[in-house]
Amino acid sequence: MEYDMPEINSKERSADKFATASFVLGIISLFSVMCCCPFVFSAIGIVLALLSKGASETLRPKAKTGLILSIVGIGVSLVITVFTIAFPLVMYRTNPEFRKNMNNAMEQTLEHDEGLFRQLYGDEFYEQLEEFIKEDDSI
Repeated sequence: MEYDMPEINSKERSADKFATASFVLGIISLFSVMCCCPFVFSAIGIVLALLSKGASETLRPKAKTGLILSIVGIGVSLVITVFTIAFPLVMYRTNPEFRKNMNNAMEQTLEHDEGLFRQLYGDEFYEQLEEFIKEDDSI
C-alpha cells in the first residue's frame, strides 16, 4: 500500500514552528512568574501565536494553547507585581508597627553603610560630601 503524503509548504511549516514556539514560551512564562522575566516570555509567546496564524482564518491548537498560557502568564505576573509593590506601601501607611520596623531597618542599614564607608575611606560620609560640594562650588 502506498500512501500519498500531502506536501506541506514552507508557510505551513513555519506556522507550525511559530505555534510550537508560542506553546513552549507560554509554558515558560508560567514557570518563570516567580523568578525571571515572565513579561518577556509572555509577550514573545503572544506575538508568535499571532504570527502562526499566517493567512489562515483560525489559530492552530498549539498556538491557541500558547496564546492562552502566555496571557495567563502575563496576568499572574501583573497581579504578583502589583501586590509586591502595593502591599508594603499599604502596610507602611496603615500599620504603625510595620512603619516602625521599616524605619528601624532603614536606620540600621544606613548605620552599616556609614560604617563600611568609614572603613574604606577613613572619613565620615558627610564630611567627604561637604568637601566635594565645596570643590564643585569653587570651579
